[in-house]
Amino acid sequence: MPKPSLSVTIMLGLGAGLALGLAASATGSPLLRQIAVGIEPVGAVWINLLRMCVIPLVAAALVSGVGSLGDPRRLGRVGLRTLAFVLSTIVLAACAGLALALLTAPIAPVSPQAAAAMRAAATEGARDLAPQVGAVQGLRQFVLDLVPANPFRAAADGALLPLTVFSVLFGAAAGALAEPARRAIVDFADAVVAALIRLVGWGMLLAPAGVLCLAAPVAARLGWDTLRGLAMFVATVVAGTMLFAVVVYGLAAKLFARVRVARFARTITPGAAVAFTTVSSMAALPTMMDTALEDLRISKGVAGFVLPFAATLNRPGSAIYQMAAVVFVGALWNVPLGPGPLAAALATCLLMTFSVAAMPSATVFTTAPVLLAAGLPVESIALLLGVDRIPDMFRTGLNGVAHQVAVAVVARAEGESLP
Repeated sequence: MPKPSLSVTIMLGLGAGLALGLAASATGSPLLRQIAVGIEPVGAVWINLLRMCVIPLVAAALVSGVGSLGDPRRLGRVGLRTLAFVLSTIVLAACAGLALALLTAPIAPVSPQAAAAMRAAATEGARDLAPQVGAVQGLRQFVLDLVPANPFRAAADGALLPLTVFSVLFGAAAGALAEPARRAIVDFADAVVAALIRLVGWGMLLAPAGVLCLAAPVAARLGWDTLRGLAMFVATVVAGTMLFAVVVYGLAAKLFARVRVARFARTITPGAAVAFTTVSSMAALPTMMDTALEDLRISKGVAGFVLPFAATLNRPGSAIYQMAAVVFVGALWNVPLGPGPLAAALATCLLMTFSVAAMPSATVFTTAPVLLAAGLPVESIALLLGVDRIPDMFRTGLNGVAHQVAVAVVARAEGESLP
């Protein structure tokens, strides 16, 4: 009997975890709840095993990828293609999130009594969120932070965007050196990447159990009743991310990467599933890198540059969420949203997606400037945060799909053949 693929075992683990957690929530059994919540540390250890590889892998993969590209003109070409794909899909995602939210909002309007209760809860809950909301950076700080004064400090702080800038510049400098020196740096970076991918491969043997142990406590704590007041908003985000993954990225894979979509979808499922469950596309980066190099047979130059770059900047799931949140909050507070406020929110959303940190629920906090741009009360993020785990899983899963489609599209544009 053939051995089940990693994709199948991960999805089985996810299903088992959700079933256990929902059973604990629905039955109210103390034993089931204790089991569902008690296994959470096992999942946390598994996440840490993956996350400890992220910072060195991003740096080494970018140095290897950029150094391997060699010709600065090719680096510029690959970079521009990656950036063009990322920007265009984020714009599409923001518009899709807005359009879908406007379509679904009238289907199940919130009653005045429920709206009043949620507004009161949002105002009460927002008191503890002031520091996080105030910490959201603006455009000026975003630009200043792009170039790190101390790249080692950036690495220690987990600041991936400035680390990416340093690694790309260092890799470009390495690529401009004489061949012996360039080869020595690239070979060392290659060895580091290979060792980290091997380490992640060992960790992925535990993926089904790790996914189960992460999904069960989330389902046990939330249950079905938690979503009752915010059901349409949550459903809009979930539907939007799933439709965007299937329609937009499916078409991009078919038309631009020119792959067989069904086979490609099976190939990228492990990376997307890890992103979905850990709510961190950075935690899934090692798995996605292994998939790109081993299964899709993409060159290390393209994969080593595009995947870390996309994982740092590419947040279509956040764009869908933020624009859906604008429509929901506008309806909740009875604030009419005309073309002007929506355009301002859309422009702010495009910037904020680049500012989302690689941590759970970071998108909720970067939604604050988007709400302000539309003239909406920022206190509402306290309400959104309370049920964010499910939207967070779906938008991060979409991001995991986005990164892998991006590297396939750029590889095909560079003349590489994909299976």
